[in-house]
Amino acid sequence: MARPKVAVLCSGEGTTAEAVIKTWANDAKAPMVNLVICNNPDAGIFKRLIGLNKDYELVIEATVINSQTHPGNAKKGEQTAAEEEAILNKILAGNFNLVWLAGYMKKIGPKLVHQFGWRPEYKSIYLAMMLNTHPGLLPETIGYMGVHVQELVLKNKLQAGHSLHVVSEKYDEGPIVTEHNVQIESNDTPETLFERVKASERKNLPGDIANFIKKRKQYLGGRR
Repeated sequence: MARPKVAVLCSGEGTTAEAVIKTWANDAKAPMVNLVICNNPDAGIFKRLIGLNKDYELVIEATVINSQTHPGNAKKGEQTAAEEEAILNKILAGNFNLVWLAGYMKKIGPKLVHQFGWRPEYKSIYLAMMLNTHPGLLPETIGYMGVHVQELVLKNKLQAGHSLHVVSEKYDEGPIVTEHNVQIESNDTPETLFERVKASERKNLPGDIANFIKKRKQYLGGRR
């Protein structure tokens, strides 16, 4: 039986994506990342993928798609129309079971959301197939990224944690799939708290994402 195929969009070092790939690589029944699309040509994820492909005998494709490779007019932090179209076509061509945003530092364009993410008319999260990893609990940390989430958490004495949610046109407002709490320690700084949040993501995401793919397959199978 073919393993479910996952496409990843990222921007940075890819430590969480690496941890998920390693976990899945040791389980023949688990999904597998087959494609990584990055908007940053200097991102550390590319070096990590070379090692992963070699060490685990994988064939993960990595490519750069950004506003330089596909120029056009776009607001800061958003995709150009050409960039969005290129990503859409690349994912459609690969016949993927899931699209996962793992530290992708751009807002996803409306065409991508419509094709893979949340639509207002959907009655189930399993009609969507695009998930985002967010380093905070929602909705309290909507709109914040990276360590800034932890700054907000400590400043406002919020519960720390991380969320996996369906991507929607409204930033960080798609339905929540899973969330995990992270204990705050008395001497925490935003940086130390962020490291523990990322450690929890690396531990929990392989199972969370695989479970979503499994349940989505069951849901769609039951509707035929």
